[in-house]
Amino acid sequence: MNVNALRTWGIAVSAAMIAASLAVAAQPAPRVEALQLAQAEQQAAPLSFLVRFRGAGPIARAQRAAGQGETEAAQRQVEVQLGRQRDFAGLCFDRFTIGAAEVVLRTCEAIVPGERAAMQQEWLTRLRAMRAVEYVDANAPATQGRAG
Repeated sequence: MNVNALRTWGIAVSAAMIAASLAVAAQPAPRVEALQLAQAEQQAAPLSFLVRFRGAGPIARAQRAAGQGETEAAQRQVEVQLGRQRDFAGLCFDRFTIGAAEVVLRTCEAIVPGERAAMQQEWLTRLRAMRAVEYVDANAPATQGRAG
């Protein structure tokens, strides 16, 4: 057998194997990316705020009505007003606290962990600037499995 032919074939096969390896390595790992995306979505969650309204505005009236036991009608009224008033664009009704002392509002969209602090501060500032808001505070949701 010719030694030069063997050497040439060896170089050609090695080059082909290296090229194939590089091509495979250049391909994205779809399962890893999908897993990372799924994990990021699981960590993303809405922010929520405890808000007490004052005055004679429609949300303050709804809050008072909820305190008197008319929670369903009050909830509908708050939801209508959140959709109607531009200042609340991006916030959704979550619930009333016990006795309707506050309205719990949440961001309609889930917020990823890297944006949570900035988005929370932005909403706190915006809500505190509203005349109808008596006070607002971030609502720390309870987590399951936490010892109490």
